[in-house]
Amino acid sequence: MPLTLSRRLVLAGACVLAASPAFAGEKKEEKKKEGDGQALDPTIKLQAITIPIIVNGRIVNYVFVSMTLKLTSGTDIAMFEGKEPALRDAIIRAAYKTPFVRPDTWKEVDGPKLTRFVLEQANLLTGKGKFASVEITKQIPRQQLMPPKPGGAKPASNPDLDP
Repeated sequence: MPLTLSRRLVLAGACVLAASPAFAGEKKEEKKKEGDGQALDPTIKLQAITIPIIVNGRIVNYVFVSMTLKLTSGTDIAMFEGKEPALRDAIIRAAYKTPFVRPDTWKEVDGPKLTRFVLEQANLLTGKGKFASVEITKQIPRQQLMPPKPGGAKPASNPDLDP
């Protein structure tokens, strides 16, 4: 019986720790709002998204990508409320259909391709011209794989999403 109680305590502690960064971010934004009347940078920080690295139809790695969406000036952040799940879904579907794989490494995503796609999708969800840019703030690979050998495996491509 004490062993079960310990597991419950550990799980509860893990849940509290996982939720605390989200609450900490909200408190910082509130402090900035209550501050000396300066306008906030109109940005939306997306939670980390797990992007698969797919080569020759096989998943070889995952990269956890955090991004910040910068809104155009005068745009209200509330217009994005409830739309993040749809954006995340579109990103994941595209990542499996046409992987955001760099040809020289399996530890990072193709940043320009991913940011272009996210910007397009965000503007489709909210209306054209609401977002100014997308910035990748962090990339953490699941595995530290060696880069592919030159002339070796190449990522799949799809002319619909490739520039």
